[in-house]
Amino acid sequence: MHDLFQRYLEKKVTADEEEELMQMLTESSDEEQHEMVDEFYGNMQEVYKMKESDADRVYKMIVKKPSAKLYSASFRRGGYFTRIAAVAAVALIFITATLYIFNNEKENPAKEINKIVEIAKPMEKPLYKNDIKPGGNKAILTLADGTKVVLDDAKEGKLHEQGNTTIIKLDSGRLAYNTRSGSPILEKIIQYNTLTTPRGGKYCVTLPDGTIVWLNASTTLRFPVAFAGKTRKVEVKGEAYFEVAKDEAMPFIVKAGNSEIKVLGTHFNVMAYADEKLLKTTLLEGSVEVSVLKKAEGEQGVPVIKLEPGEQAQLDISNALTVVKADMEEAIAWKNGFFIFKNEPIESVMQKLSRWYDVNVVYETTDESILYSANISRAKNISEVLRKLELTETIHFKIDGKIITVLQ
Repeated sequence: MHDLFQRYLEKKVTADEEEELMQMLTESSDEEQHEMVDEFYGNMQEVYKMKESDADRVYKMIVKKPSAKLYSASFRRGGYFTRIAAVAAVALIFITATLYIFNNEKENPAKEINKIVEIAKPMEKPLYKNDIKPGGNKAILTLADGTKVVLDDAKEGKLHEQGNTTIIKLDSGRLAYNTRSGSPILEKIIQYNTLTTPRGGKYCVTLPDGTIVWLNASTTLRFPVAFAGKTRKVEVKGEAYFEVAKDEAMPFIVKAGNSEIKVLGTHFNVMAYADEKLLKTTLLEGSVEVSVLKKAEGEQGVPVIKLEPGEQAQLDISNALTVVKADMEEAIAWKNGFFIFKNEPIESVMQKLSRWYDVNVVYETTDESILYSANISRAKNISEVLRKLELTETIHFKIDGKIITVLQ
């Protein structure tokens, strides 16, 4: 049976051998089933192995069948269903055979197979004409004279000199500005550079003062080649995480949309995409002051809010500024290489995916009442992310080139 099942996973069995395997599975003992599941689960690629939460969803799909008996719960203990569900990601028929084992009724295995395969078809044969790899270290640096440098093509080392500042590419995803003492005249000439990540890109830059900035996809950071005067001021559009070098004599100011964030030295995240309803500033360490450049209608004065670590300032489209308790893990998940979705509608989920995988999303239908939660690595191909969402049984996807169609 083990050899036959291995050939089944490799899609090398004939129709007669497949029927023979299904019959053998239904007649095998608990011990034999567990032994086989252990063996194949242990040899599976990590990408196919399921977390307990994902296995629970598949398990619920199976035991929804009225004829499933209490025996299914017994088999569930010890993590065996997690392993069966993982094997099922390679071969859905195995789930069907397992269901037949769960079932005490004397039904025809072939009939049982057909029923459950119909339910699970989106998982077995997703409508994916192709796959899409995740984003990576991509960015364009626009110099003060308008020259554009494609950083993913540039070699490591010295890229350019502007005034008293040398621009260095450290590695495939990092840029650094080193400022040296020099001509007082050059130091007074303020030149600006712009670092832009495309959809599907990310990058990290160390500014002349030692501040480190991580840029998410579809983000623009404008900054001076050398900081001079009483403040260090930069502008961001998109999303960026800042670790600001401390300098009490020269506060660091970030302009994001219709807000300004003033800091001395701290760690914080700014999410300021033009297509988002809220502009969010999340403080992880230190303190910042968030102010509104244009006040809300009917509001007196310019609101200024001082954040404490663990708080998030939210600025809406009417310029109303509020403070909420931050989910810091979710706020900087992108910087740590993850997508974390917590009770989000599918439009919000797909918006984040579209930026990172550089895809366009088409909706055949949507249901805003359905919310999604998931924790998924940004290093995965998009098909693996979509399959995770499909395990909810509330949504399916189609991939055709760079277009993702949402089906519900």
